[in-house]
Amino acid sequence: MRREIRYRPLYEQVTRELALRILSGDLRPNVGRNTEEELCREFGVSRTVLREAIKVLAAKGLVEVRPKTGIRIKPRGEWALIDREVMGWQAEVGFSEDFLRNLFQVRLMLEPPTAAAAATNATDEDLEGIRDAFKRMERGVPDFSVYVEGDCDFHDRISRATHNGYLIQINSILLGAVRSAQSLFRTDRLDVIGSVSLHKDVCEAILHHDPEWARSAMSRLIHHAERDTFLALKVENQNQEQDAPGTELARSLRTIG
Repeated sequence: MRREIRYRPLYEQVTRELALRILSGDLRPNVGRNTEEELCREFGVSRTVLREAIKVLAAKGLVEVRPKTGIRIKPRGEWALIDREVMGWQAEVGFSEDFLRNLFQVRLMLEPPTAAAAATNATDEDLEGIRDAFKRMERGVPDFSVYVEGDCDFHDRISRATHNGYLIQINSILLGAVRSAQSLFRTDRLDVIGSVSLHKDVCEAILHHDPEWARSAMSRLIHHAERDTFLALKVENQNQEQDAPGTELARSLRTIG
């Protein structure tokens, strides 16, 4: 079976590269000047291409163009963080503790009431889809990629079962970040059995149309996922330290906790 190769316009490539530099901190607010001429020369593109890229980033609140002063990187607080592309770029850059902490804080605000709304509003078709997604996740434990797909589909189906367009769209964007964060686990979850058990509890609550049970079960699930994710991030950071040059002496002088 032939796989279609998607052509990415040049301005999209420049948009992504600039976005990654901004999100990684290589380009920061109020540090240096970024003129069209300098950026065109660096990327080897025309002003038309660069302006298309800047227009996209400006719409997402990452930059603004000021006459005579060039392109200014805006403070993070002004970025459109709940944006599918921004979330995707963040995933490419990598996850900081602050990013993950904020992500889980938002998940705790949104997903327990989402589960409660699903328990109230789900149709028989919705319930069948939620049950099926859980079963696929459960069967997929030996294969991490299958497990992740089932897990994400499970949460997506719960969101859709609310029949609330706002919740569905917001949760869909957050789910993209959650899916990307799974890369921290590499090949398996730290406590996959505990995770499956908590997902089963959420599933049962929704199937029984019990909103309070669904709310509390989802809250326990998010707390468990947060703990697992921060443990995985700690392991990832330790691995990076060990791979970095010049760390042998430092490692011999301390015990990594």
